[in-house]
Amino acid sequence: MRGPHHFEEADAEAEINRLDRVAQSLSWTTPLGQRFDLDLPPTVYQPREDTNLLAEVLNTSRLPSQTKALEIGCGTGAISLFAASLGWSVTSCDINPYAVACTKGHAEKYGYSIRVCEGGPGPKQDGHPQQWMGDELYDVVMWNMPYLSPPEPGQPVLGPLEEAAMIDTDDVGLYARFLNLIAGGQLLRPGGRAYVVVSNLGVGSRAVPLAWRKGFAARVVGQCQFEEGELLSAIALWRPFPKAKVEHHPTLESTNAYLLDAHYPLGSRVSARHQSKGRGRRGRSWVSPSRAIMASWVVAMDGSMTHSTMHQLLVGHHVQMLLCSYSGADSDAFCLKWPNDLFVRSQYGWNKCGGVLFEARTTGTNHRIVLGLGLNLEGAEPFGSLHEVLPGVRHDELMKSLHAMVASLFDTTVPECLAENRFYFDDLKIEIQRAESNLGPLIYRNKTSHFSDLDRAGRLLVTESEGEVLVDDPDALIWSGL
Repeated sequence: MRGPHHFEEADAEAEINRLDRVAQSLSWTTPLGQRFDLDLPPTVYQPREDTNLLAEVLNTSRLPSQTKALEIGCGTGAISLFAASLGWSVTSCDINPYAVACTKGHAEKYGYSIRVCEGGPGPKQDGHPQQWMGDELYDVVMWNMPYLSPPEPGQPVLGPLEEAAMIDTDDVGLYARFLNLIAGGQLLRPGGRAYVVVSNLGVGSRAVPLAWRKGFAARVVGQCQFEEGELLSAIALWRPFPKAKVEHHPTLESTNAYLLDAHYPLGSRVSARHQSKGRGRRGRSWVSPSRAIMASWVVAMDGSMTHSTMHQLLVGHHVQMLLCSYSGADSDAFCLKWPNDLFVRSQYGWNKCGGVLFEARTTGTNHRIVLGLGLNLEGAEPFGSLHEVLPGVRHDELMKSLHAMVASLFDTTVPECLAENRFYFDDLKIEIQRAESNLGPLIYRNKTSHFSDLDRAGRLLVTESEGEVLVDDPDALIWSGL
């Protein structure tokens, strides 16, 4: 039984017919050019574009040989074979016994010592988790996740074995259960990382902020787009900033200034209940109501990064992603105003509720960049309030999520996760178009303008009657709807 759906006699007969199908043979080539000839029993998921995407991500992970890896939902064993070919020590599992036999057979065929177990995470616990995950923690956990929703009443029903590869039949969600497992100290060692492939037909864009809310850094590291609209995303997850110091103070002049003067390691976070000299862009003062998040992070050291407007936009966009993930939040309730302001919409209209500020300092050979972030939980005119649209969000919960979000952008302990911002570039353009619609029309240097484009440094281009113009002075850009 699966919710309102029953696996009935006709479905059972169809499942038997599936099992009587003739096995197929196919070849799969790894990103390094190695070819595996695979025998595909009935009901076992064959390597496809999502398999290739996960393999490409693993290939760029630059992990050493003897890496301990676990593949969940191994299917034919293609990914496990590739991982073993890299010199990794591999454990695999699948809830489909045909897939277990298939992976075991392929490992034996190619001479790899892969431990293969039956089982996996799900709504029903079949024995102890060690039954399918072994008795150790792993450097890498990888899972090409099921993504289809259960069929509606009256729609065709897949058999249980094929559902194992294709359908997330769990009311809680397999992805959420997976996060709960690693948050509970299972599967992943403290310095390990997980790679999952998700579809926009399933958990999709919610996967990254859901991980932040569990305290994990998460970032899209690969994508595959299909003509019919499906988008596959490979996501890396890890525990953020392992060496960071975390401090909270009742009062500071400025959290940014405090971290610029300190010699704290990457990812260190300082927050304050009150800032007596809070800073905004271009030296302006940042004034917050009595209940607000005021925090700063060390995001780069020793010249490892040059910050730009793009970094401000990325942080603002990621904060908006996080806020929209909370229950009851509507994406139309938030607006990212170029270059660094977050607005919230209430019954009284649009009001600023947050801001992003990067500052840098070089002292001798010590160069550091800090990120300052302010978010008003409660507002008073002219400020906006997050509690107007997110009444249940707590300060400590939001701070933990923001810490993970910041790590997703700046934590160099997972270097391949920092190489690409292109997966967010189109989203940023959409956000600026939304901002123009909500907060505009735009007027630049006393001329009516329209958003035209965004360059790779995050600089804004607008179109005027004379043509396209680069906005080189944000203070000369007026959002006339405010």
